[in-house]
Amino acid sequence: MGGASLRRLPANVSGQAQTGPVPSITALVEPTLLSWARKTANLEPLAAARKIGVPEGRVEEWEDGKSKPTIAQLREAARVYRRPLGVFFLPEPPQGFETMRDFRRIFGSGEAEWSAALHDEYRRAHAQRDALLEIAELDGIEPPSAWRLSNLPDADESIAADARRALESAAPLDYPTPRVDEYQHLAYWIAALEQLGVMVMQTGGGQVETDEMRAFSLYFDEVPVIALNGADWPRGRLFSAIHEYAHLLLNTSGVCDTTTDTRATTEDRRLEARCNAIAAEVLMPAADVLDSEMVQERAPGHDWTLAELIDAAKPFGVSVESFLRRLVTLGRVPIEFYRAFREGRTERDLRGNRSSGGSFYLTKARDLGRGYVRAVVDAHSRSVIDSATAAAFLDVKVNQIGKLAEKARL
Repeated sequence: MGGASLRRLPANVSGQAQTGPVPSITALVEPTLLSWARKTANLEPLAAARKIGVPEGRVEEWEDGKSKPTIAQLREAARVYRRPLGVFFLPEPPQGFETMRDFRRIFGSGEAEWSAALHDEYRRAHAQRDALLEIAELDGIEPPSAWRLSNLPDADESIAADARRALESAAPLDYPTPRVDEYQHLAYWIAALEQLGVMVMQTGGGQVETDEMRAFSLYFDEVPVIALNGADWPRGRLFSAIHEYAHLLLNTSGVCDTTTDTRATTEDRRLEARCNAIAAEVLMPAADVLDSEMVQERAPGHDWTLAELIDAAKPFGVSVESFLRRLVTLGRVPIEFYRAFREGRTERDLRGNRSSGGSFYLTKARDLGRGYVRAVVDAHSRSVIDSATAAAFLDVKVNQIGKLAEKARL
């Protein structure tokens, strides 16, 4: 047999069992599906061929329609491209499959194709949301929808005021005292969003670079999603979370830009400026900022030092940059001072400290979203879902569910 592998094949029409070389079954897949899957995985043809384990040039042949992969090769391609096998048998690439409702990048970064890591996080967001919907259906309940304001005001200041009242009313944690660290501020607002019915998750630290993505949101009437970049500074994550909430309230769509400049000349930039303004009013209400002791003691136009800004921003849990930008909008600091100040400082100066990491269970609970973990664990404890399903939803082993639940407690 020349060393060919043998296996027993199904019986033939005469009922006799067959043995022989394993046949290479051709996958009847459209070339456009293969090209779409590779490009959205951000892989060049040569890199894809090497990962799949086929000769150089074979991927181009598949995509040009000159040859077709075998079922085994297609299965490996699906693994490399991080796609379910079934998607390759569609008649054409799915429309809107990769449309993200919001996509926040850091200031000054340009648009680019998504990395494979970002694709993974985007699909995880959908998968976790589907899990919550499944639990709600099995439980016979409607997912919380209090995140939507019953009557959306016309004025952005009123939207922010109503949003803050809704978040404060729903918050299951006490409002942070002025001198607590930024992580408690972040935990407070995330818990409030989750209580209103928003699923908040975070990407694993370092998996998606912050210059590609700081946050994104997915608008749905039920269980909308906010995803934050776990590699970002906690103060930056806080502002991003409320910025994305503003997008959900406005039910907007499209690629977003994080510009903080006043020269918003395009529709997208005006939208970003609007969401930034709503987020700033939620986190730093004008009356609270202007009535604060440090602002009261300094005349308009005062040249704020970094140390002063750090102390003034701390009670609000925001970054130095966000607080200084707020002073600009409130007429206390000229925009020129803000621009010069930002250009002369590092990201650490402007945004604060990064997360130093934690235990496996702590990080896992953070990335999945503590509210999400609690929902799955609660459904498991009430036998709405079985242990295997709960473990699959949480991406852990069954014997790890208990420890993960401990880290997700409020």
